Amino acid sequence: MIENNRTTLSIDIGGSKIITGIVGEDGGVRGTVRESLQMPYTQEDILKTIINLGREAVDRYACGPVTAVAAAIPGLADPERGVWLYSSFSGIRDFPIAEKLAEEFGTAVYIDNDVKACAMGEMRFGACKNVRDFLWVTISNGIGGCAVADGKILTGGHNSAGEIGHVNVVEDGYPCGCGNRGCAEACAAGPAILRRYLERVGQTAGNAVLSAWDVARLADDGDEDARKVFEETGVYLGRAVSAAVNILNPCKVILGGGVSMSMDLFYPSLKRTMDKLVFHEANRDLSVERTALGYDAALIGAAALGFAGYERDTAG
Repeated sequence: MIENNRTTLSIDIGGSKIITGIVGEDGGVRGTVRESLQMPYTQEDILKTIINLGREAVDRYACGPVTAVAAAIPGLADPERGVWLYSSFSGIRDFPIAEKLAEEFGTAVYIDNDVKACAMGEMRFGACKNVRDFLWVTISNGIGGCAVADGKILTGGHNSAGEIGHVNVVEDGYPCGCGNRGCAEACAAGPAILRRYLERVGQTAGNAVLSAWDVARLADDGDEDARKVFEETGVYLGRAVSAAVNILNPCKVILGGGVSMSMDLFYPSLKRTMDKLVFHEANRDLSVERTALGYDAALIGAAALGFAGYERDTAG
């Protein structure tokens, strides 16, 4: 492990929660503070919550000034300008979050899409330290992806490469927040898992007090409807991941996010689907793994983003 005193104030902005924490340069999380989010919420709601949680994390767990503040953004981000561009889940748009946080915490602030941050964390601290070509997929309230090729994150023309959640997996399927129908996100993210389960058991979302996590627990306990929903989830994910694999030719696919914690429930159908759809001669040694960073992957990924930004800006 790297022994020094540098730390980041890391911020994981999820669809239903915000977590702040102090993370050391060895990737160790020294402590976290979290708060749930209730839809709908505004930019002002997000900023107020981050500031309050960030102050608490620094007061409780930092042993001095933090090296940087870094935030993993759910959706489209412009890291150069520090702007949260858009989230199809929440509707947040054109939010200058880095500027606002710099004013509050008085230090450099780095932001990027949450999945890109996760991929950076996996390269720096996790299962891809020596892997130069891999695909990172987050499955949570939304679905996002990041491709790493020859050790570099693919950004695309507008820093939006890797949006695997908007690969079509069901023709004319459920409507997606992006404006299309049948996207992987609309069919296999956490809210979609809950919606499909409720449909199977004849309940409506308005009467439901369950979450996707609860559906996973029901599946673990043998509930056939819940198990069927996760089997279908693996098929949808397998279709999206297979399309990305055939285009990008990664050595590994890393799955993260809250839904990935129930990977045992959907992996068999995901693998069967990929066995049908992946070009195997070109991807003989491909492995599909859960992230080595666990539930804190986005928080640790934000730290990797912050340390990389600090090192770049102070080099020479």
